[in-house]
Amino acid sequence: MSDRDPLQSIWQNQSQEEFSMSLADIHTRAERFQSRIRVRNWGEYAAAAFVVAFFGWMAVTVPEPIVQIGAVLIVLGALYVCWKLHQLGRAASGDELNAGAQSWAAFHRAELTRQSDALRTVWRWYLAPFVPGMLVFLAGVSFTPANPAPLAARLTVFLVGLALTSAMFAVIAWLNAQAVKRLDAEIAALDQAGAD
Repeated sequence: MSDRDPLQSIWQNQSQEEFSMSLADIHTRAERFQSRIRVRNWGEYAAAAFVVAFFGWMAVTVPEPIVQIGAVLIVLGALYVCWKLHQLGRAASGDELNAGAQSWAAFHRAELTRQSDALRTVWRWYLAPFVPGMLVFLAGVSFTPANPAPLAARLTVFLVGLALTSAMFAVIAWLNAQAVKRLDAEIAALDQAGAD
């Protein structure tokens, strides 16, 4: 009787297919990737425009100064995120795409790496800028002197708002971590194609 698992033997003895990625495949992937980045970024800019409009309106119309300060901080956070998104996560320009034609594999790998690095640090530049504004805004809404609710109810509103915001941030961070894994897998596939 053998100590080896028969399924393990089958798995270890299976033939491996050669992995190859042609220059045309890399070119197509690079252009498709840049298109996805552009669509993602325009979606982010549209969401930021909504945040700026909504919280800007609140900063002007809500009579509570602490709520106004929180709303202004959220607007500033959204504008900072847009700037950082453009700086770190923008799609390649037409000139960069044309320059990439010289070496599509190197260009595509560099772009994948750049996007992966941007998503890897999303806590720092995408989520953290909203924290001060959200805290001040939630505190202003919860503990405003005009709120007749007992302190326990106000504290509950603050803590529930904080929990919901934290959960939303955690989901965003998790989604970005998953995207980093996919980008790293694509980088590894490109490296393997280049080694073959």
